[in-house]
Amino acid sequence: MGGNDGRPNGRKGLDRVVTETATEARLTELQTALTALPRQRTQALPALHLVDEAFGFLDHAALEEVARWIHLPRAELFAVATSYTEFRWSPFASDSVRVCRGLPCQIAAGSNESGSKEAEGEAHECMFLCAAAEQGPVTVSGADRLEASIPQATFDSARATVPGGLKRVTATRTSDPVQWRGWEAAARLSPSQALAVVGEASLLGRGGAYFPVQIKWSGAIDAAERNGQPLLVANGEEGEPGTFKDRWLMESDPQRILEGIRIACYVLGASHAYWYINGMADRSAAAAANAIASAKSAGLMDGLAVEIRRGAGGYVCGEESVILESIEGHRAVPRLKPPFPTERGLWGRPTAINSVETLSNVPDIFEFGPDWFKEVGTDRAPGTKLIQLSGAFRNRGVVELPLGTPVSEIVDLGEPREALAGVTMGGPSGGFLASENFDTPIAPGAMDGHGALLGAGGIIAIPKSFGIERALAVWADYNANESCGKCTPCREGSARMATALAEGNWADVEELIPLITAGSLCGLGQMAPNPITSARHQFGGSVT
Repeated sequence: MGGNDGRPNGRKGLDRVVTETATEARLTELQTALTALPRQRTQALPALHLVDEAFGFLDHAALEEVARWIHLPRAELFAVATSYTEFRWSPFASDSVRVCRGLPCQIAAGSNESGSKEAEGEAHECMFLCAAAEQGPVTVSGADRLEASIPQATFDSARATVPGGLKRVTATRTSDPVQWRGWEAAARLSPSQALAVVGEASLLGRGGAYFPVQIKWSGAIDAAERNGQPLLVANGEEGEPGTFKDRWLMESDPQRILEGIRIACYVLGASHAYWYINGMADRSAAAAANAIASAKSAGLMDGLAVEIRRGAGGYVCGEESVILESIEGHRAVPRLKPPFPTERGLWGRPTAINSVETLSNVPDIFEFGPDWFKEVGTDRAPGTKLIQLSGAFRNRGVVELPLGTPVSEIVDLGEPREALAGVTMGGPSGGFLASENFDTPIAPGAMDGHGALLGAGGIIAIPKSFGIERALAVWADYNANESCGKCTPCREGSARMATALAEGNWADVEELIPLITAGSLCGLGQMAPNPITSARHQFGGSVT
């Protein structure tokens, strides 16, 4: 049919020409987009996102364009790309289905083996739509980016609020024109005076470690004489199943977070900050970008540059040193410590890393004062905490409560839809509480001395019909699948521990626990056995 004139033969040939033409158009689009990026290694991840946006996957020819633009060997760029779990190497089909296999979704699927089978489709470790899981795992259809494919009703239920609680951080302050009363109060003080106010409030970080904010900022300030001007990173990665508070904050009131960033940078003496946001949280990133533009228009950003960076999947991306590696353009793996980021962080400069929830508390401390901040909470841990409820609760979503609130009160707010065996807290690195121990108050650190952690504040209700052992198996599989692979104890040990747990081989489990805990490089690997030790403490012989 095509003769010898070089024209394609039949439909397949036509399809090939159409595909090649589309690819060339996308390459041209990518080349244009790349010109907006500095030709530096630190642009590796932003450039990979440009490829993903243009093609829907990481096209090899496109990656070669990126490597040339940022002057990075192709092998190194491919190593960076493969260290993230979100990127694909082939496109989604138009009729594709993505299925969440996170613990809340597995609980929602049902309490028996037949009811818990995943829907057909490509499984994802977690889509962070935990509050939307009701009758089964959350499924998303289509080839578009995740949040663009989510029905509005599903998205709204995923960002729900739970009745009750306080309205401090969750009291929306976003306004037009922008009004930053906390920043106005902070700017009337010297940086050292403003630092003292944060110390007087006894503000602890809200990302999971609960490190005193004043001490972290002081460390970066003290290191400035040796290692240069400090930097700030606002951590909005939030890659832990059962947590979605940071996305709620970024989408509901990004101005509050940005005001906190402004105050923190003033105290630190920083002129540049990075706002690191999960790669799947497109709406959060759009809200953050709009907030920055509005603040600039209002003249509130003079002398400060706030740059949004996107992650690209992987539980380990929430670990602070991994964020530093990611921003610098390296593989998403943890650094050795010490030195700690406040001493030598981004490019060797002192770097303070705070969660967006932590920074959201800062404006109120300056507007209303440290004494107001300490009116709720406990002496050791004043203020409130954003709690996220999912799993077998009728009321799922975000609720703000004083630190020190008993878990029993939180469970009552959630209204379990059936009898609970217990709850899991602190995500895959956390632990469990049995129902008879719900009188335990939420607090930083090990709440029961054996692994029950508040962490980022995600509480997943586990019904008796689902069982603790199945929940434990989900966490073990998750930790094995999400290991970044850098260190052998975590890479090999977590996988073997999940297998031994599935086989009921407790002798191997017991042998592996100290090896993983002592030998892993970062806190995520070190705490991978935590759910197991916690469950055995809480439930004794029922977990065997």
